[in-house]
Amino acid sequence: MSIKPIEKVAVGEQVYDQLKKLLLEGEWAPGSKIPSENELADMFHVSRVTVRQALQKLNALGLLETRLGEGSFVKTLDAGENMNALIPTVYLGEQSIMQVIEFRQIIETECARLAARRASDEDVKELERLWDNMKKWETEKNIKEFSKADLDFHFEVAKITGNGLIIKTNSILRDVLECSMDKVIEKMGYESGLYYHGEILKAIADHDEEKAAQMMKEHIGRNKDFF
Repeated sequence: MSIKPIEKVAVGEQVYDQLKKLLLEGEWAPGSKIPSENELADMFHVSRVTVRQALQKLNALGLLETRLGEGSFVKTLDAGENMNALIPTVYLGEQSIMQVIEFRQIIETECARLAARRASDEDVKELERLWDNMKKWETEKNIKEFSKADLDFHFEVAKITGNGLIIKTNSILRDVLECSMDKVIEKMGYESGLYYHGEILKAIADHDEEKAAQMMKEHIGRNKDFF
């Protein structure tokens, strides 16, 4: 174990950073108990309060679980559960929507490919229901409900992949996408979204992986023209 004495600048952050690094590197096995607050305080040459604050942050991050009267234990890491900590919030602001679009184009293109490979008859029926919702709200010219149905369709495609990391990433981005989707539709109109969703649906139903990926890539790529 390689623990370094702490410099008297941003002490709490240094303790947190070192402990996080040790956990991610597997210094302690999943399920095992880490040293007590007193032991860690002695190792780092800091107060118990400083150690406790670092442990609280690691608990919030999902790397540790503190049990009353027992101590802190290493949690089994799951990429999907810990994605919130991996995406800096700076990239999720409305001013960075272009970065979100680029990210979506890369990820969702392959989502569509996987969905076409793995979709069941029930999955296709759910996509058809969501596409029907889009057509309904287009008829009523309800941008807010149309954009919600649009996002629901995309998230259902991600769900069909069965990949927990992809599904969790989409849930993190949802708030950002909901904030911007209305503006996208105002600029693009309804027709393009309905067309591409229909083509993506047909490709997934036909298990045509290449067409599904191509249609999704084109669909999200068109958003770039309006930012």
